[in-house]
Amino acid sequence: MKFILVRHAETTANAGTVILGGKEEGILSPRGKRQAMALARRFKRERILKAYCSPSNRARQTCEMMLDGRDCEVVCCEELREIDMGDLVGLSHEEVKERYPKIFHDIYLYPEKKIPKGESIADVQKRVMPLIEKIAQEPGNPTILVVGHNVVNRVIISSLIGIPLDKTKNIKQKNAAITTINLEPNFAQLYTLDNSLHAIK
Repeated sequence: MKFILVRHAETTANAGTVILGGKEEGILSPRGKRQAMALARRFKRERILKAYCSPSNRARQTCEMMLDGRDCEVVCCEELREIDMGDLVGLSHEEVKERYPKIFHDIYLYPEKKIPKGESIADVQKRVMPLIEKIAQEPGNPTILVVGHNVVNRVIISSLIGIPLDKTKNIKQKNAAITTINLEPNFAQLYTLDNSLHAIK
């Protein structure tokens, strides 16, 4: 199948460099809405059979705008929620650097290490990959869209193409990032990793 993995478009929190996690909704910023419309144009000619989406508002908004006017089944999946950021939620990136100076380095280097009162990278892998493996079983050769988040998408890509979890940080997933993968049961081949729509003003 053609597996299209998209990170949600920019939120007002992203624009303000404020941390959101899996439990927080978020709304698209004006720039984020432009990114979502650009995603819709990018995939206008794709015959997307089904879409799977994080239930977080920012992902649903992105997915709905991408698929506007299409007759396409959308399935919201708890497994696709962003990593639980625990005590980091609501902090700016600068505040995180002051209070938890090594946290973003450590959680990637040590995938079992949990964010204070939150999840670990390994936790994300355990909850999301059974869903992705199930999606890979779709019969025929469909095009499937998945709309997720920064960390969860990095984990999906790493897990599918065999990159160790402690190298997951090396995969950049900006807002509106697009990854396309040829996905089959027990096989995945990366086609594209594209962050270009993030540049939309």
